[in-house]
Parts: sequence; C-alpha cells; structure tokens
Amino acid sequence: MAKYTLSSYDPVAVELPKPQVPQSLVDAQIEKLLEPFAEYHEVPDDRGVLPGDYLVVTTHEPALDGNPANNFLMEHSIYHVGAGEMPKTFDDELIGAKAGSTVDVHAKIKMPLAKDGDASELTMKVDVEKLLYNKAPELTDEFITEHFAPATNLEEFREGVAKQFGLPDMAKDDANFPDIVLGHLAKRLVETPDEADRMPGMPDDALAIMCAIDALADHLDIQLDEAQVIAQMPGNDDEQKQKIYEQLVDQGKEDEAQVFARREAALSWLVNNSSVKYV
Repeated sequence: MAKYTLSSYDPVAVELPKPQVPQSLVDAQIEKLLEPFAEYHEVPDDRGVLPGDYLVVTTHEPALDGNPANNFLMEHSIYHVGAGEMPKTFDDELIGAKAGSTVDVHAKIKMPLAKDGDASELTMKVDVEKLLYNKAPELTDEFITEHFAPATNLEEFREGVAKQFGLPDMAKDDANFPDIVLGHLAKRLVETPDEADRMPGMPDDALAIMCAIDALADHLDIQLDEAQVIAQMPGNDDEQKQKIYEQLVDQGKEDEAQVFARREAALSWLVNNSSVKYV
C-alpha cells in the first residue's frame, strides 16, 4: 500500500442546504399563529364534530392505564380537532359528537418511552360544549407589520414562518453521517491513488476514501494491540468479534485485520470530531 497525505487533517465540517419546507406545512403553521386573532362563531346547524372543527371542551377524570393524568385536564378550553394537540385516537373518539353531549373516551396512545407495539389507554369524559368555526383575519400588510414584524408583507411573513422549521445538526449515528464526512475527507487527498491499491471491482470514489482514511490513520499514529484490533472487528458482541479475528489469523490474514482495525479507529475519530450542519 502506497503512502498518502491529506491537504488537511482537521476534522470535517460540512454545511448542507436545508431541504425546502413544504408550503402545506407553512400554511398549517400560519393557521396556528392566527388562531389568537381569529373570531370564533358557533356552527349554526345541528351536525356532529368533523375533523378541523374547533370545540369548547371540558374534560373529567383523565387517566392513563387507570392512573390520574392531570396534564389532560381542560376546562372550557378551545380545542382544534386534528391539529395534533392530542393523539389522533383521541380525536377519533370525538368525531360525530354533537354540542351539549358528553363522550366517554377510550383511546390507545403510544407513550415516548414505551416499547414498540405497547400502547397505553387514555380514558376520560369529555363535555363537548360548543362546535365552532373560526374566521381568520385578513393578512394585509398593515396587519402583518403590526403583529409579525419584522415582516411587512405576506411574502416576508411566509419566509419567516418557513425559517422556523430549522433542522438540527445531523446526528453522528445517522447512517449518512460517515459517508458524508468520508466523501469530504477524500477530497483532501494530495496524491492520485495508486492502481496497485485498488481492490477488485472497487470504484474510484471508494479507492480515494480508502487512501484518505489510511492517510488519516498514519497522521493520528494509530497503533492497536490485539485487544483493540478485536474490538474493531465487525460483530454483534465480543464473542463474535473474537471469533472473526481468530478466523482471520487462522487464514494468515492478521495483517489485513490490523489494517481494517486501523481504518475503523480512524473513522471513529473522524465521526466523533466532525460535524454536518444544515444552513
């Protein structure tokens, strides 16, 4: 294997453009922002609750799996059906109810720390006091300037709302993270990869990445003892990693195991110290 160098050995810092925010998401957020300014009127006919309705509700004795859940208490509160304030299974229990009725809610909901497939039962009585529709204010330049400065018109207002949906930095355990930082590391490779170092069927980008990660491992002066080499072997547990390492040694591939482990250690350093941000 030839010796390679990089133009920089600093951790990789990648900036990616944010994906475009769907206009439907912007519309939904604007609708929420306008709710405090809306005029609410009772639905004139005697129909039941439909998705999208606004209700005046009071809840009684909310419980999760029989235990009091006071965070679900509401008293003469305006509730928007289908807006995500409560689980969809809760909203489904209200569909069809008429003003002045009381609904016995039995809704299955998934709690954040619950195991896959597990659900808790949310129970309560809900007084559906009124069915409402809302009339949102007109988004004139004057209204926007007064209530949503620094925006002065509808275009600026929509742009400002879209910017609220910023993406956090890409997590290091994201499956795409190593590929992104390795791709940028390969661009720092000073030398042209030697054809003798190409494995059968290896494409050019993979060859450049392999040479770049070797150059990083050399720069970091990664030296691994046998236990550290075994720790870098692929496998679901220590026993499996040990078995894979022993198989390589039996096949006379101890050097290949060392090379693989150094690359994995260099990759770990690169991932741990690099960043991928959305701007």
